[in-house]
Amino acid sequence: MEVERVQEIASLSMTINSIPLEYIRSENEQPAITTVHGSALEVPWIDLDNPDEHNVIELVTKASSEWGLFQIVNHGISTEIIRELQEVGRTFFELPAEEKEAYARLPDSKSMEGYGTKLQKEVEGKKAWVDHLFHRTWPPSMINYKFWPSNPPNYRLCA
Repeated sequence: MEVERVQEIASLSMTINSIPLEYIRSENEQPAITTVHGSALEVPWIDLDNPDEHNVIELVTKASSEWGLFQIVNHGISTEIIRELQEVGRTFFELPAEEKEAYARLPDSKSMEGYGTKLQKEVEGKKAWVDHLFHRTWPPSMINYKFWPSNPPNYRLCA
């Protein structure tokens, strides 16, 4: 069974100058409706320079339960490394479909590792558009380089 990928759907949409109806969200889910206007919301941030480990745990717990997300500051990862990681990710997802498929997760696999697409999640009968690449980075004994792209050439170094 061939898996439908976001890149294929997007290419087809550009060819026919139309987005398939099953991917168009209802008006109440579209950005003009869901975007916050007026006062800005402030996503909680967690400072990893905080020497009070107990306080950090409390802040993570609170942000997770109240917001479902948080921003980490003073994590020690340079902006250059973050930029390089973003660039290799972007380069991978811009590769031709055939090249990305070399790292595809098998459809019947129980593992999350590999290149894949999440189209089955539906909200109000509409499908999501998500291609992803998951692989383990830790612990070293669990890394399966079968799912680590060799293109772009610096992917493994950056990831």
